[in-house]
Amino acid sequence: MSNMTPHVLENFRFQAEACRSLGSPFTAQLCELLAKHLDASSRFGARIIDWPESAKDDALALRAVGALHSLVRSGKARELAALYPPLETRPDVLWEAIAAAIFRHDEVLHDFLDSPPQTNEVMRSSAILGMMLKVAERFEMPLAVYEIGASAGINLAFDSFHYVLGERREWGSSDAVVHIESEWRGDAPDLETRLEIKSRAGCDRNPLDAGDPEAVEHLLAYIWADQHERIGRISAALEAAAKSSLRVEKADAADWVDRILAEPAEPGVVRVFFHTIVWQYLPLDTRMHITKAFAAAGAQATGETPLVWMYMEAEDHPGGAVLKQTVWPGGEKETLGLADYHGRWVDWA
Repeated sequence: MSNMTPHVLENFRFQAEACRSLGSPFTAQLCELLAKHLDASSRFGARIIDWPESAKDDALALRAVGALHSLVRSGKARELAALYPPLETRPDVLWEAIAAAIFRHDEVLHDFLDSPPQTNEVMRSSAILGMMLKVAERFEMPLAVYEIGASAGINLAFDSFHYVLGERREWGSSDAVVHIESEWRGDAPDLETRLEIKSRAGCDRNPLDAGDPEAVEHLLAYIWADQHERIGRISAALEAAAKSSLRVEKADAADWVDRILAEPAEPGVVRVFFHTIVWQYLPLDTRMHITKAFAAAGAQATGETPLVWMYMEAEDHPGGAVLKQTVWPGGEKETLGLADYHGRWVDWA
């Protein structure tokens, strides 16, 4: 019988199912073992078991498995690391190693739980590219793009990647450092559309410096240990980001949006704000403030100064992340499609 409170147990079970469906059976197994065996004998275990009702919104299970992965990557838990992918082992043997690691490294694991996941999943750029192409086709103007919750800023460079979007469909230079393969289905955007990014900026409550090895390790700890292609792809994107001049600003999301929207809109340029799997981590009052700020700024938008708010977020949809946007002038809300959380496919509406 699990020692976890019902809402915490539900989060671990939910995350196990999600990991398995997203191609990470090992991370699913970690969630299941923690749900079954974790107790309050350690600070790490007690904190997880006593987590408040916000466990789902806080992505508690992902914090827990991220803590273990971080420990393994650090080289400080060799016995546990020896059982991580690509090796396979029996669940009881794996749990014994996890329990020993918790006993020896309790404080480190406990403290890792402080920060929410920042996977900065680069394959989500497939959906971002498609949404931006649709905006560019609609307005035939350059775009000024702003990312809320940009982490290390990887996805702000979406237009510098090389994409294979199904059979015989490619976009971008084949010499790009980052290569993304994603299946586009349905009413896909026109890849021949001219896309000009005039400027780009991003904010994050805790921006990660792609040139800081410690920050990079923290980010990579959240990438599931049995998904080696993801780890390699994001590592390449981080290396490219470290060499670029783009830096993500440390700021509260609501304050940053207010400040950007207060700047005069440049005629002939579309201001496009976007975020991917970020909304759930923002406090309710922050989400409400941002929503009202966009509505107020949108009321002032014209055909020469359009404003677009687009996102890729869960919204409790069982099939994947929902792609939506609101376009001003007019305030028209549109559903653009559905995407795999890790960008493996996009179903365009």
